[in-house]
Amino acid sequence: MRRGYTREAYLELVENIRKIIPGVSMSSDFITGFCGETEDDHQQTLSLLREVGYNMGFLFAYSMRKKTHAYHRLQDDVPVPVKQRRLEELISVFREEAAKVNMAFIGSAQLVLVEGESKRSSEELCGRNDGNVKVIFPKTDLSVQPEKPQMVPIKPGDYVLVKVQVYHLLWIWTGSS
Repeated sequence: MRRGYTREAYLELVENIRKIIPGVSMSSDFITGFCGETEDDHQQTLSLLREVGYNMGFLFAYSMRKKTHAYHRLQDDVPVPVKQRRLEELISVFREEAAKVNMAFIGSAQLVLVEGESKRSSEELCGRNDGNVKVIFPKTDLSVQPEKPQMVPIKPGDYVLVKVQVYHLLWIWTGSS
């Protein structure tokens, strides 16, 4: 796909980022079934997913797009059933590895920027931590000051400290590229 770097250079960059910013969240896009992709290429992608351990990912099966270099110069030679199988494998490995990475949040306190009500329940709010990981938590009122009994509702734009008790995979988007 005309990337201007090697796997080794990419892994070195990831390592340096993690040294500089411990606990950093990692996210990337993955397209499987690109023109000329071999089974070995696919296995290397799965290996990269395992090695890096992303918190979030956007996974796609390749499809031709007009006005791209690939559309005009390459043949879409990976059969659709192969693309689908590879995408399913990517999703499976991604979920397995993301679960390992995100399980580390359990028991931690996360500063969360409140976005609004959760899509799952009107009794929950959702927001994102500083790594852009979605956090869902019970909708409750908070005291204005510890020594005063006055309570106020949490609203979008507020920052709240949330103790993570359970992990669910919240961010995986799949589809055609």
